Amino acid sequence: MNWRNTEYEDLHRIVLQKDPSNMDVRSMVADTDESRFLLRENARTWLDDDSILAIAGIAPMWKGVGTVWTLISENARGLGLTLTRNMLGFLVMLRDERGFWRLQATVERGDERARLWILRLGFAYEGTMVAYAPDGKTHDMYARVRG
Repeated sequence: MNWRNTEYEDLHRIVLQKDPSNMDVRSMVADTDESRFLLRENARTWLDDDSILAIAGIAPMWKGVGTVWTLISENARGLGLTLTRNMLGFLVMLRDERGFWRLQATVERGDERARLWILRLGFAYEGTMVAYAPDGKTHDMYARVRG
């Protein structure tokens, strides 16, 4: 498995685990020069040969604080330990090289696999955000704070 800076087209190529319609996830990100730049700077694509396994990134909120996001591919099944190690390396890079002292992420309420993974990545539960998502679903907030 190797990784590289994310290109806008990667968002189109990934087949998400929870998306039976194989929706074009580019609709979540505008196709602008700024979006392309931010993806290259703030996101990483993990590949096995030419198959995308996952894309992870950070949306900086202000100095030292950012929201971490991930897109996991169907192709990543059975690679949980490897993916977790790579993600931990990405989080350490964000802390050490980019100066983030607070990384946060949300998990949809009831998604037990995502909840267990975020805990394995060193995040701690902070609270529940009722009707948080664009579809009105409730999410739980987790954070990894440098002490």
